[in-house]
Amino acid sequence: MANEVVFEGGGRAVVLSRGEAGLPANRPVLLVCGGADDLKDGALAAAGPVVGDAVTRAAEATGAVVVDGGTDSGVMRLVGLARRKHPAAIPVLVGVAPAGLVSAAAEEGKAALEPNHTHFVLADSDEWGGETELLFDTAARIAGTARVAVVVAGGGEVARSEVAHALRRGWPVLAVAGTGGAAAEVEASFGDATQLARRLTWELTGAPVLKEAWQQFATYDGLAKSLRRTFVRFQRAILLLGILATLLALLEDATGSAALHWAVVAAPVLVAVLIALANNRAAGERWVLLRAAAEAIKTEIYRYRTATGVYAQERLPDADPAARPVVLASRLQEIEDHLIQTEASGAPLTPYDGPLPPRMYGAEAEDDGVTPLDPDRYLAIRVADQLGYYHRRIRALDRTRTLLQTVGVLAGGAGAILAAAGAEVWIGLTTAISGAALAYLGTLQVDSTVVTYNQTASRLTALRRDWGVRARRDPEAFDELVTKAEGALGTELGGWVQQMNTALEELQAQQAKPKET
Repeated sequence: MANEVVFEGGGRAVVLSRGEAGLPANRPVLLVCGGADDLKDGALAAAGPVVGDAVTRAAEATGAVVVDGGTDSGVMRLVGLARRKHPAAIPVLVGVAPAGLVSAAAEEGKAALEPNHTHFVLADSDEWGGETELLFDTAARIAGTARVAVVVAGGGEVARSEVAHALRRGWPVLAVAGTGGAAAEVEASFGDATQLARRLTWELTGAPVLKEAWQQFATYDGLAKSLRRTFVRFQRAILLLGILATLLALLEDATGSAALHWAVVAAPVLVAVLIALANNRAAGERWVLLRAAAEAIKTEIYRYRTATGVYAQERLPDADPAARPVVLASRLQEIEDHLIQTEASGAPLTPYDGPLPPRMYGAEAEDDGVTPLDPDRYLAIRVADQLGYYHRRIRALDRTRTLLQTVGVLAGGAGAILAAAGAEVWIGLTTAISGAALAYLGTLQVDSTVVTYNQTASRLTALRRDWGVRARRDPEAFDELVTKAEGALGTELGGWVQQMNTALEELQAQQAKPKET
């Protein structure tokens, strides 16, 4: 079937379709650009496993129309083969080419059109690159108000021109790593199909409020991690300086050195300065507050994506699904308003500027962050991933606890040996080392955190097991699953926040004692 179409700006083109009335409209568009005959050998080997898989996954997740150059070569052949393998995932595949250089079958001096395409748009041109404007007009016409994303693999001057056109239109351009040519000049490059599909799905999905939620989460999460590192470093420095001060005092007493005398005077002053800096920066308090806000946003994100709780259709205003983003925006504002009334607002809340959704623990590598989640995906992306995090953290915390307890015991044993050897003067050093190790262990709240993580992991495991054997899997049962899982995670977070706040108060009181004496 052929018909002439007038594009924006007055350009005309012939549209050929196989069993279709014409081009679809108001659909996301995945525009594939790059090498044709020049995509071969190493470049083809690099593109082969990535392009078809990534395009298939992204098109299936977003309902995108795929548009490319249409010829039976290079990257276009890879996309055509992907559609032949997964026609339901790529129901519409549009090729745009210059009419004077292509034919339905191989002809001398002309390139064959790829046979798995559903539509062809032929430009009135007899040179490669003469179809570029039409290629972008076609993508824009199909998309309407929907989003467009561009993938480039290899390619020469024509592909470079296409990349430039995309950037001028503000369309995101992603490259397939290792394919050379124009793709090598694109900043965002992917060598893994899963990662590329994830990013394409993110770019093609128009969910501004949900994306803002991820941005807000990533900002608070990144700041919390930075503040935790700062807090831990301050506490380590304070404890190590305390040990050093004890050592210097013992050495000064034993030698009577004037130089050591001033070092002995300076060390406690430095400890006091570090304590004052730590208290002024409030790194510990701000870390806890930002971690709580980040996790609260994360809960809203997963409730939104599962359409459960306040995001279930029957609980929305007028039961209107279009109200779901409004509810999410309101919840995000509540979390931000609460946070801004705390110490967390006393320092810059620098926005996160990395890739979204942010990389977290493990399963997110396969999660685009925006598509709705069914029970199986929720269990894999949220529950299993959180279980993996808990188990890794428990092992790491247990190693830390074992190390610090061992240091404390060995220091205590060394003190006993020194006493038996008549070197009582050095017992103060072993006591300082033992006390510092145990104090640091208390600051990290290792024991209570391990218990809390184990308890929450047990509850999540039970929920996953119960879902696997239960017969009823209707929306109400899914809502119950998400409610219980997020409730378990919220309880763990609330308990952790309370424990850390108590520990921080006790730490500050303990560190303030030397100043009072």
